[in-house]
Amino acid sequence: MNKLKCVMYCEFDTLLGPQIAFQFPSEFITKEQMYGISPYIITKPDFQSHLISLKAFTYTFMGFPVVIEDKKYSRNALIFNVVFVFDGNDDVEEYEPVVKKLANYLMVLEKEGSYLSSEETKSNIPDVLKKIYEDLSAKGECTILINHCNTIYLKVVRLPKQPPVVHDHSVPVFLWSKSAIESKLWDLTAHRVLPFIDGFNHVQKIALIADVDLSIVRSAIQTLLFHEVIALIPLFLYSNSYSIKPEIVNISKDKEMQLECVSYVAKDPLHRPNFRDVFMLYCALGPGISVQALCSRHDPSSFGIDEQKLIQYGLIKNFIHKLNKYPILLSHEQTVCGDKAKWFNGYYNYEEISCRSVASGEPFQHDDIIQATENDPNVLHISK
Repeated sequence: MNKLKCVMYCEFDTLLGPQIAFQFPSEFITKEQMYGISPYIITKPDFQSHLISLKAFTYTFMGFPVVIEDKKYSRNALIFNVVFVFDGNDDVEEYEPVVKKLANYLMVLEKEGSYLSSEETKSNIPDVLKKIYEDLSAKGECTILINHCNTIYLKVVRLPKQPPVVHDHSVPVFLWSKSAIESKLWDLTAHRVLPFIDGFNHVQKIALIADVDLSIVRSAIQTLLFHEVIALIPLFLYSNSYSIKPEIVNISKDKEMQLECVSYVAKDPLHRPNFRDVFMLYCALGPGISVQALCSRHDPSSFGIDEQKLIQYGLIKNFIHKLNKYPILLSHEQTVCGDKAKWFNGYYNYEEISCRSVASGEPFQHDDIIQATENDPNVLHISK
């Protein structure tokens, strides 16, 4: 997948201030957008010679601002930055060494031969940006001959993925079609686990009904996660509350995503709901609004919408998130929680308490936690 969207050469103009001198593709970033982020592109001295990454306008901007001090320049300094632009949702950590290396190449070229300040050689920068963009996008590396003494070598080294963390209370949900999954060769544990992944069973429950040791199931789920066969989402309960994220703007603009969404959340596969109704339900989510309350107010079924799949789709696409409740016991005096109070320290949410208590041999189900804490004046709840 091509993560790189644009490469910009920015500089400080003594008359006009921070400017995009060149970019490829041309006019990808507007002057107005540049004006909004210019303090992070052409920076104050404290941030110069540091890798800076910021998100704006649905993009990630990554640069390494450089200042070369010399009396030959106007205002005694040349300030520039070559900025790589990516989609805001992409993980682009592997580009960090490339951005820093390119900045250092250009700094050396300027110090040795005025490559950036000489009008003759500066005119080559658009071609350099174009080659960097095209070669890194196509093959992850590029070689640019500058002159008989200097050549720029850049290569994106793909970083190994870290094994994802699998919590017992997390719920695996498929990202691949059933036929695509069945066509792959998995180990025996994965084959034991796969039939019980339905988007609603959490890891601990899968281990129980599959009759497989919990640690082995965690490992199998971790393997499926690593290969991006599944995603992990929070356990669905009607008492849960969810909140929309800024990323919801993506589905409001993407017609293809809207079609996928209405197909996914439909109560009857043959009758897709109206996207306007689906979007209205997402916008009705918020702190203090449980799924049960949402259903009472708006009745998703009347729109042909499955509320469980509505929540599931939003979590998978990462434009809603679950608001977890963390109980904190303020005083042990006159509490009705008894021995269960050891879980109420603010570090565990309801689902974690339930799963950890089962693992410790002292089952404390979700409804029991609500009953024990909701009306206890000694228990404070934090939602986040």
